[in-house]
Formats: sequence, C-alpha cells, structure tokens
Amino acid sequence: EAYPGENTYKKYLSAHGGKSNAATSMSYTTYKFDVLAEHCEQAVDIFAGFFVQPLFTPSGTSREVNAVDSENSKNLTTDIRRRLQILKALADPNHHFSKFSTGNAITLPASSSTSTDEEKEEEDSANYVREALLAFHARHYRPENMVIVIVGPQSLDTLEEWVVPRFAPMIDRWSLKQKDTTSFTEIEQLINDAATDAPETRYDKPLPPYHPAFQPKIQGGSWPVLLTTLPLRSMRKLVLLFPLPSVRKVPDRSPVSILSHLLGHEGPGSSFAALQDAGYLSSLSTGSRIAAPDQTLLQIDVSLTEDGETHWTKVVETLFQHCRLLYQTALTARDGKDETERSAALNDLQRMWGEISSLNSMNFHQTSPSAAYSFAPALAQRIVGYGTEQCISAGILLNE
Repeated sequence: EAYPGENTYKKYLSAHGGKSNAATSMSYTTYKFDVLAEHCEQAVDIFAGFFVQPLFTPSGTSREVNAVDSENSKNLTTDIRRRLQILKALADPNHHFSKFSTGNAITLPASSSTSTDEEKEEEDSANYVREALLAFHARHYRPENMVIVIVGPQSLDTLEEWVVPRFAPMIDRWSLKQKDTTSFTEIEQLINDAATDAPETRYDKPLPPYHPAFQPKIQGGSWPVLLTTLPLRSMRKLVLLFPLPSVRKVPDRSPVSILSHLLGHEGPGSSFAALQDAGYLSSLSTGSRIAAPDQTLLQIDVSLTEDGETHWTKVVETLFQHCRLLYQTALTARDGKDETERSAALNDLQRMWGEISSLNSMNFHQTSPSAAYSFAPALAQRIVGYGTEQCISAGILLNE
C-alpha cells in the first residue's frame, strides 16, 4: 500500500545498481534482492511492503498469471524440466511430489476480460484465482513461517533496526480464522486442506513417517523400471534413481553422504574409473535428487559416450555391482559372524567416513561464503530446515 506502483521495487533496484529474483521449490519460496549498500534501507522498506501490506490487484494478478504461463511455455522446450515432469508422472498420484509445480493459463485461468457476456465465465475464473491467491497468502505467508536473512557491511544493530520495525506489523490473519473453520469459504477450505498434503519442513517439527513417492506397486509391482526419453538437445545421459528414507534429521551422520562419496568416486578401483577405461562415460555424479522430510531420492547421473550408449546395460550392471558391494560390506560390518571379516569391514567404513569428514571440514573452514545474493536465500532455507545453530554446518561438519 505504501508503494502502489507495480514496478516501484524493480525501478528502485535498477536505478541503484541492484537486481531481484524469486524461486519456488516443493517446500520453499524465496525472494531475494541486492542493491548498493548505501541504498539498502529504502530497498528493505519497499521489500517489506510485499509481505506486510500487499495489494494483489486484479490487473496485477492477471498479468502475473500470464508471466507464469510464459515461463511454463519456455519449460516445455527445456530437457531438464521435461524430465522432471516425467518423474512426477511416475510418482504416486496421491503424493504431493506428483503435483504440477509451475502452473499455466489452464490451471490458473485468470483472464479478466469483461467485454462480452460470453466472457463472463472467464471473469468468474479470474476472480476465483485471485480469491485463491489471497487465501493462499493468508494461509502460508505468516510470521511464524518466515525467515529473513540480510547481508551488508553495516553493523548488526543497524541491519536489525532496518528489518524488525518494518516486518513487525505483519499479521497472522489465518490463525484468527482457524478458531472457527465453519467461517471458511469454499476456496479457503480448499487451500487449508491442500496445505496438509506436504509434510512440515521446519527443523523443530517431528519427522513424518517414511512416505516415498515412488513404489513398485505403482509400476505394476516390480522394479527396476526402465524408462527411455527422447531429448530435444543432443545428449547421451543415463540416470539411476533409488528411493530411500529421509535423512533430514541426521544431516551429520547421513548414509547419503557416504553413498554419494563412494558411488561418485573417481579414483582407481571406482566405478567411474572402470567405466572410463572401457570408454563408456565422460562424467558421473551422485547425490540427492529429492531431500524431503518424508523421503530421499538418490540419483546417479552418468554422461555416456557413443560406445557407452550402445553398452548401457554394462554401465548399469557395473553400478549395481558397486551397490551390492557397499551393501555387503555394511552388512558384514553389522552382522558378520567372522570377527576378522566384521572388524575389517567396519574399519573400512570408518576409514572412509573419516576421510569424508576431514575433506568436508577442510572445505568448510577454508572456503569463503558465496556472494551475498546467493548466500542469503540459501541460508534462509537452511535455517528453516536446521535452525540457527546448525544452519551453516549441518551436513558438512560430519559428527562434529
């Protein structure tokens, strides 16, 4: 309300050496900007208005839906986004991961034309979308859900003085409504019900039960499933995906850390070295494709050579053999009946975990933070997931 012009924010940033962006994932929406330090206070004042007194004008809502539709159209010709949608199609349709994660003019019909009687239905749809937007904002954009990270050369006291008074007037309108859910409109009830589909991501909430989006019964009862896709760009890529339980509550002793390290290792005796010597691949990386409170999806990503594409089954078998070796080593370390074998397997795992911990510790202590424009939003998300005490070190300083 204090800055009713739709472009006031971007014009101010542009005029003072700044920029802005926003991004939405399955669990978070982050908003960020940077600006020359001497103009930061005014930028914070404009920024705070989005959350304290947003207007959500009908015309602005309609234009934003057009922008969302345009971005979705661009995604249709992007291979990585096409593969994401295919992955969602393989998921349990009742799982929150399967939801369409961008939106378009069909799912958000917000055209506001009113020139003819035939367009009355479009007008009604536009009003419905705006009402849903207002309800969604009231349900989710609440002080208890927000984390603010500000980075600047000013003193901490100055930065706090800029932020706290400007965001303090933010009101939790939804809690007042929840006291009497019978007063919910149809749209508000839909928004409230949908809010429970995905698990809580906050560090101080209990971990939900293991609830994988991918299960054998969905694909006819048997795994593995082989899926081939035709990319728009020329590439030879092989991806293996393994559903695992969530490791959100154990970031410093996560089995995904050692699995990623060993399966993605490039030294002598590794899967990468063997497959590279055979001329089958040019790169291999391993890590979490999904790291959610209710599930993890481990991904092995391989860039194949032309010969590797022809012999892709040998690539897969090598990686599966590596997985079996790791499983057998861990099983022997835990349950081995031969004390010598059990001790050797346990020592191997402890040695490798120690190496990972040492490497991570060196990187952590000797690497400077990234640029403020990327550091601040990343830190905000980690505060939600790990709290203020562990937001920087969680998952990095293993066992420390």
